Amino acid sequence: MDTLAKYCAGGESMPVEYRYIDVIWLDNLVMNFLLLYTVRKISRNPAPIWRLWCSACLGALYAVLVLLPGFRFLASIGIKLALSVLMLVTGYRIADLRDFFKLLGFFYGATFLFGGTAFGLYYFTGIGMVPDGGVFVVRNFPVRLLVYSTVLLILLCRWLWPVLLFKINRSSLVYKVELEFDGKHFLIDALLDTGNALSDPVSKSPVMLVEFDRMKSVMPEELYSLCKGCRDTDISAIAGALSRTNWAKRFRLIPFKTVGSSDGLIVAYKPDKARILINGSWKEIDDIVVGVPDKGFSSNSEYQALIQPQIIQ
Repeated sequence: MDTLAKYCAGGESMPVEYRYIDVIWLDNLVMNFLLLYTVRKISRNPAPIWRLWCSACLGALYAVLVLLPGFRFLASIGIKLALSVLMLVTGYRIADLRDFFKLLGFFYGATFLFGGTAFGLYYFTGIGMVPDGGVFVVRNFPVRLLVYSTVLLILLCRWLWPVLLFKINRSSLVYKVELEFDGKHFLIDALLDTGNALSDPVSKSPVMLVEFDRMKSVMPEELYSLCKGCRDTDISAIAGALSRTNWAKRFRLIPFKTVGSSDGLIVAYKPDKARILINGSWKEIDDIVVGVPDKGFSSNSEYQALIQPQIIQ
């Protein structure tokens, strides 16, 4: 966009802006594609690349129209929301309503991140971009703006984006699991732990780790009270408590080793039934052992158990 000065009869200058439609369209096409591609990677949507380009073209066309005289009504919130829906439907493969809202959340999250970066460049440097009708118009495309943008994008991708991606993906790695002991069952949130490879040394069954307090509703009261006051390594106390219940047949000892510590043992119990919620459907877990360590996993109670990939396969 170039700025010239035309002189009026009074000798005063009036700034006139020349905006090149092709430059605005191309700039928004590239930015829209980067945004849509980012959402595709986060959501793991199987949409082909050509659909992303088609969706990006729609967004770029909107950016051009909203700047033209007589089309300012397109800057309304309702039109922008409708455009978002149209871009999602055009760009991605949407299985159901839940999938749509997940994509919509990722789309606006990435949009706010990209938009915040643009605002930061504008307000900290005061050069290069002018917000107009919700669209950023690049003025004269200065070389230093390109340098600033490149450096900032590298910093975001290297440090901030992995943290944000972990936060987003962690919620999708938490599964609902239902366990049953002696006709009593309870529901917990379990985090998929790719580093968990514990198994019963005898049956080779995978081990799911559950916080001890979550077992209170299913364990015999005497066993729970005695185990609560002792450590996992106090096997004699646990064996004594088990001898007075019908849980002796469930009892297992799982050896484990962590970095920087010696070998240890985790007390575990065999449930009667177990099932996990995957993609909206409950799946029976045929063979599993529930390990009960004496400490929690999540400080904010986001999840109360750890499962390994073998369990959900």
